Amino acid sequence: MNPPGDRVFSLFDVTLLRTASLLVPSFQREDWRREWFAELWHVRRSYIGIDNTFSWNAHREITCFCLGAFPDALCLRNQPAKSASAHVHIHGSAGQTLLWLSAALALCFVISRLLPGVKAENEAAHYQIKPGVLLINEASASGGSPSISTALYQNWSNSPQRFFQDLAFYRVSREKADAEPGSKPWSIAHSSTNLFSLLGLPIRYADRRDAPDPQQDSALPSLVLSHDLWMRSFAGDPRIADRIIRIGSTSVRIAGVAPAGSWQLPGAPDAWVIESNAQIRSEAPSTAKGYLLAQLSPRGQAAMSDPAISINALNQDGVEIDLVGAPIDAPIEGAWSIFKFALFLALVALPAVISVSLGDSDITSHRPSFRQRINRILFLAAKFTLIAAIGFAASLDLAYGNEIGYSSVAECFQLLWCFTICLVGFRWAVADQRKRCPVCLRCVTNPASVGLASRTFLGWNGTEMMCIGGHALLHVPSLPTSWFSGERWLYLDSSWDFLFADTLTY
Repeated sequence: MNPPGDRVFSLFDVTLLRTASLLVPSFQREDWRREWFAELWHVRRSYIGIDNTFSWNAHREITCFCLGAFPDALCLRNQPAKSASAHVHIHGSAGQTLLWLSAALALCFVISRLLPGVKAENEAAHYQIKPGVLLINEASASGGSPSISTALYQNWSNSPQRFFQDLAFYRVSREKADAEPGSKPWSIAHSSTNLFSLLGLPIRYADRRDAPDPQQDSALPSLVLSHDLWMRSFAGDPRIADRIIRIGSTSVRIAGVAPAGSWQLPGAPDAWVIESNAQIRSEAPSTAKGYLLAQLSPRGQAAMSDPAISINALNQDGVEIDLVGAPIDAPIEGAWSIFKFALFLALVALPAVISVSLGDSDITSHRPSFRQRINRILFLAAKFTLIAAIGFAASLDLAYGNEIGYSSVAECFQLLWCFTICLVGFRWAVADQRKRCPVCLRCVTNPASVGLASRTFLGWNGTEMMCIGGHALLHVPSLPTSWFSGERWLYLDSSWDFLFADTLTY
C-alpha cells in the first residue's frame, strides 16, 4: 500500500503534467500527454522502485522531471501552427489545374471584349437583312455592276407594283471628304430615304432627342457612315451624330452608323447620303446607273421562290427589258455558330489522335467509391468545358486581333484556331486525366522502370508511378501486348499509409 505522502506527491506530479499539457497546441496535446505520463511511470520506477518506500530525494527528482515539461510545452507553443497531418504541397492538383484554366479563360475573355473586330462580328451576326429583299439588275449586266438608271427608278417608284411593296435606289460615286484631308476619296452611295427601312437595319449611335429622322427632309442631307469607315476615320466615336462635314461641295450632317458587316451591298459604299426622290432627280442625270432594291409583297413571295427570279418589265420608253432579281443574304454564321461547328469537329476528331480510355481498374478489389468516381468524371467534364470556352475566346482574339470590322477571312481563321485549340486541349485533358489518381485526382509521380524488355511476353515490363497520397499505383506497359495493352490502376489499402507523407503526424 502506498504511503499517504507518496499519494500526495503522485497527485501533485500528475497535476503538473496535465497543466503543462494545456500549454501544448491542441492538435498535439493528447500525444504529448501520453508521452509524458509514460515517462513519468519509468521515472517513478527508477527512483522509488516497486516497494513504494517514501523518499524526499526521490520525489524531488520526480517533481523536477515534471517541471521540465513546462519548457517543452512552451517550445511547442512557439512553433508555427501545423495541422494534425502534414499534407505535402503537390503541384498539379485538381483545384490548381482548374484555377489555371479559369485564369487563362478570364484573360482571353477580357482581351476579346476589348477587340473592336470581335464587337463588329457580334454586331454583324445580330443585325440581319429583312427577308424578301431582292437586288434588281438587268439580265445582261455583268457581275455587280449598276444597271438601273435613275429615270427608270423614278418611273417605277411612281407606278403601282404587282409583286413589290417598296423600292429603294442608290448610286455610288467617288468623292473627297474634309474629315480626312489628304486621304483617298470615299465611296459615297446617294440613296433614297427608305433604303435602311427597306433593309430592316437600324442606324446606330443616332441622337434620338434632337437629331431629325434621316428619312425626313432637312436643311442638310443626312450621312450614314459604314462601320469600317467610322472606326477608321472617326476612331469609333459614339458621339458622332450631328457632326457636320463636307462631301465634295456639299455639307452633310452625320446621322449615325450602319451596322457592321451584317449585309454586303454591291458597290461597297463607305457611307450613304440620304436624299429624297426630288434630290436624286435633280443631282444626278437621268441616265446615271445605280442599284435597285425591292421588297417583295406577300403575293410576290408566294410567286417568286427561286434563288434567281426572272422579271419582265418595261423601261421608260415602253420597251420590254429582262431583269433578274437575286435575294440579298448575308452568309454570316456568327462567332457562336462557328464555335459550335468547330467544337463538333474537335470532338469527332479526338478519338483519332488519342485513345479515350482512362485506364483499367477491374483487376483489383480496392476500387474508388461511387462519390470518388463521380468526382473524377466531373473533373474531366470541367476541364473539357473550360478548354472549350478558352478555345472560343482565344480563337476570337487570334482571328480578330488586327481587324477593326467584320471580315469573312477572320471567320475562317476563327474556325481554324477554335478547332485547333479545342482538339489539342481535349487531347491534353484526356492525357492529363490518365496520370491522375482516381481517388484524390492528383498527378502520379516517381516513375520507375519495372521488369525486363527481354521478358515482355513472360512478365510485366513497363513504368510504374505512384500517387503521393498512397492511394494507387499506375502501371504503364512499355510494349502493349494482348494481355496488358493499356494502363492499369492498382489501388492500395490502408496498410500502405505509413509510407506516404500525407499520413505522417508531427
